[in-house]
Amino acid sequence: MPEAGGSLKTVRIPKWLAFGALGLVTFFLASAAFLVVKSSSRLFHTSQLAGVEEENAVLKRKVDQYAVQVESLGRQVQQNFDFQKKARLLADLDDLNEDVTEVGVGGPEFGRVQSLSVLGEGTRGKVGLLERDIDKLARQARLQRESYEQIIAKLSIDRKLLNVTPSIRPVASGYISSRFGRRMDPFTGRASWHYGVDYSARVGTPIFATADGVVTFTGKWYEFGWAVEISHGNGIVTRYAHCSKVLVQMGQRVKRGEAIARVGSSGRSTAPHLHYEVLLDGAKKNPLAYVLSGREVVD
Repeated sequence: MPEAGGSLKTVRIPKWLAFGALGLVTFFLASAAFLVVKSSSRLFHTSQLAGVEEENAVLKRKVDQYAVQVESLGRQVQQNFDFQKKARLLADLDDLNEDVTEVGVGGPEFGRVQSLSVLGEGTRGKVGLLERDIDKLARQARLQRESYEQIIAKLSIDRKLLNVTPSIRPVASGYISSRFGRRMDPFTGRASWHYGVDYSARVGTPIFATADGVVTFTGKWYEFGWAVEISHGNGIVTRYAHCSKVLVQMGQRVKRGEAIARVGSSGRSTAPHLHYEVLLDGAKKNPLAYVLSGREVVD
């Protein structure tokens, strides 16, 4: 409608143009809505992916932590086996050799492999090793439990056998200056075999009987100097040499942890120490195999 005085003007819009414009506007609105929805979905999935990646990073750190803990448990299990060797020796039971302590198993692992197939190669390898190690530790724990049950049963039946079996350090203080086995002779400098364990200690340090028994020798030997020998029965004999003083007499009964002599440097000796031997049926054995605890001297 024009201004006053003018005539009306009519503008005709073709239907196709009107509907085309309406369709174009509708198309642009729909496209904009689609792009908004798609962008929102992408942002949502990106947020989800970031959360999953963070969760995976946490899980990987946990797997690494568990691997360290499993390794520590493995060392503890091995220490238990080392202790059991001595305990089984005291109980007069056969040793658990390495073939047994490995608790071998076999068979297919299709189920485990399939269940881990969704993991990455690195993570799958770590988890697989953890599963293997944990399964082995569980089997070893069952084996150790059975072994301890055998030891307890045997010692409960024969407590007397334990009392007469050397199982403690012969001196409370001092350190091991020479172990059982091959060594350089301190006098000749040549390789020789050492049949006992030397404990370096101060002169006068008390020497304890390592098990119940009967004193079968007290006196002076050329190489051992002043020495004490105790018979514990069952073919077991202990010797204590280079003493400065003997506190017991032949035929005397002694208890584990009872003072029988004092450390010295008599006989063939370079400095004050105790030479300690364990014999089984006349054969000299490693005395350290009979010491259950390095911290305790008496029961």
